Order: sequence, then C-alpha cells, then structure tokens
Amino acid sequence: MIIPSSAYDEARYGPPRRPRTARMRRHVIPPRMVVVLLLAVAVRAPPPSAEAFSFASLSSSSSSSSSSSSSVVGRPRTSPTTLRAAARATTTTTTTTTTARTATGRRMPINEDRPGLRLLHSDPDVYVIENFVSDAACDDMIRAALERGTTRSPVAYAGWTDDVKDLVGLAASGPVAWIALFAAWREESAYDGGGEGGGGGGSVPSLVAHALRNYVVVFALAVSAISAFIKHRADGLGELRTSTSTTLDDLSRFGAREFVVRAAELFDPASSSSSSSSSGTTMHPASYFEAPTVIRYETGQALAPHFDANRSANVEDANRGGQTLSTLIVYLNDVPHGGTTSFPRLPPAIDDDRQVAGGTCLEIVPRRGDALLFFPADANGIFDDRTEHEGRPAVDGKWIARIWRHAHRVPPPFGLSDSSIREHL
Repeated sequence: MIIPSSAYDEARYGPPRRPRTARMRRHVIPPRMVVVLLLAVAVRAPPPSAEAFSFASLSSSSSSSSSSSSSVVGRPRTSPTTLRAAARATTTTTTTTTTARTATGRRMPINEDRPGLRLLHSDPDVYVIENFVSDAACDDMIRAALERGTTRSPVAYAGWTDDVKDLVGLAASGPVAWIALFAAWREESAYDGGGEGGGGGGSVPSLVAHALRNYVVVFALAVSAISAFIKHRADGLGELRTSTSTTLDDLSRFGAREFVVRAAELFDPASSSSSSSSSGTTMHPASYFEAPTVIRYETGQALAPHFDANRSANVEDANRGGQTLSTLIVYLNDVPHGGTTSFPRLPPAIDDDRQVAGGTCLEIVPRRGDALLFFPADANGIFDDRTEHEGRPAVDGKWIARIWRHAHRVPPPFGLSDSSIREHL
C-alpha cells in the first residue's frame, strides 16, 4: 500500500525509514570463504617460470638442440629448456687449450699427445682427430652393419623425469589446489541453499573434507593429463631423426675392435668417478663405453639439433653408466656434399679446412677415417648446452660410428661385456 507523505500516520505505521541509499548494506564474509582463502594462501605456488616448463626434448635450430647421432643405444638428449644449465653456463668462462675449462667446469682429461689431434674450438673443446682409424676398419664396420641389418634409429625423451616432477609440482600447488577449494566452496554454498553472504552458516570441517576429496580427484586427473602430454612429446621425438643404425658389440670384428682400442687409448680412465670395480681392480677404459653404434644416413636423411648429455642422467641413465662425458664420432666414408656436423651455438673455425666455407657456425666436413671429439658435459657430469649439434641432411649418403664415454661403467646390453673386453682387448 502506498501512503502519501502528507497523510502518513506515524502513530499507526511507526517512524518513516531512512532512504536505503544513505548507507550501503554491509556484507559479512562467511566463515567458509575465510577458510578457503586461508587454505589457498597456504598452498599458493609462485608464478610459473619458464623453467617449470622445461622439456628435454628436441628444439628447432633457432631455439636450441643438438648432436649428430643417437639411438636407443644412443638417444638424442634434447632440451632448449635446460635453464639451470644455461644459468650455470654464464658463471665460469675461462678459456684454455690444454686443461680446457668449459662454462660448467673442466672437461674429462684425454691423451692430448695423440697424433692428429686438432683443436677446432676451445671452451667448449671440439677436436678433429685425423686418421683415427684405418680405411680397412671403416670398411669392416660398414660391412658388419650391413650384415647385421640397420633399423630406424630410436629417439628417447631425455629429462622426462624432471619435467614430470616440475609439472606435477606446479599443478599440485597451483591449479589443482585452487580448483579443489573453489569446487568445495560452491558445493557447500549450494548445500546450504545460498544463505546471505554466500552461505555463511556452513560447517568448516565439511568444507575441508570436500576440499580434500576434490583435491585427490583433480590431482589424479592432472597427473593423467601430464602423463598423456609426456607420452605425446616422447612419441613425437621419433620424427627428429631419419637415419638407421645398429650396435657392434662383437669385438671379434677387427673394425669395431680397432675403433674401441683407439678410443681406449684416447681416454683416461682415472677421470671417472668409479675408476675401479667393487673388487678394487682398475677397470679397462672400454668399460666406460657404450658399445660402438654404426649409423647410416641415406640421401636426404638428417638428425635435428639435439644434446648428447642428459640433465636427468643420474636417474634416467643410471643403468647405462650415468652422464655422457664425451662423444667420439668416426666418419666411415668421405661425404663430398652435405652430411656435415654442425654446432649452431659455436662460431665457425677460422682458417681451417675442416670448416664449411662461409658457414655461420662451427660446421665440420666429414672425412673418411677421421674422428670428431667433444664433451656434452663436464667431468662432474654437469650438462653443457653449448655442445648442441646436428647432422645436416646427407646428399651422397653418410656412414658414421659413435662411442659415448660415460661417467661410470656401462654394463651390457648397453656396454661391452667384461669377457669380450678381456678376450679381445
């Protein structure tokens, strides 16, 4: 009923109310919302950084990656995202030629009196070793690979354990917590019928119980999504290389045997953190090698930029000798056109006939019997992202043999058996 002000009966209707615009209505924050905010603050994660999304997967040459061969017996360790290693790489930049210090630390020692050893780049050290193996050994390794048969070179996702840990940690302390808390608050509000202020009379223990239940469910969904994403990334890495390869673990063939003997003469076993066996006897230098891998690049085949070291080597490569400290590649045939090995992060070698003329980075021309030596990690196993490299597309076809020298003994089937080493070396 509308009553004209002139006829307002105060005795009957009471004193007139003040206009509601004179003062805003005061809302009380419901206890449930206070609990939600406190829990959210307790679990709030810092803003995600680029490192949280670091993936040890191959990058384009414009972003990062490297190497010139890899397989299950050799897998490219890709990772434009090794920000921790990159940060370390800016702290130490001493350059020497003999005791060579990389940006991460001293590389493992080698026999620097080896005939034919030529330094193409210092810090990180990249060498060419002329006439490392004989032409006959090159031919024998190619024949052995053809007889054994080559298959598509596998590519593994190095660093996936760190990536899973980073992503799960980020999800658990950020999105998962917020979603669980918000859903619990909405559930409690709906259950109470949405009282004034958003349901202020709800039970705090009930809210906490709902939040914990939601957290478990959302966390499980997040882990499933992360697992699917990691698998998708790993499956996609297979397109990074198109070569075929096989492993030569039979040292009765003189080609593989000569390669292993020359490599053992080059490396100093004392550089390993486990230079002796459990019985206290010093192990043969070849005990730290992965078995030689022969890799074939037919016309047009290549290996995209990648790394040979693995920032998660202590976990992922524990069964194959840990971190890769050195890569030794032997070119088994002359490659007049294409098929070069390039290091996109390193400048071209000056006045060196092994450097591609007019190249914008260190780019080495393959020559039969010569070896390429570099160090993907320092002597302590710290990843060096400057050794990113790639195998450029072959025009005339290319054959290489590779040995990875690890930090610890490499057991079979990845490495050479003790009996084979004793019998043939």
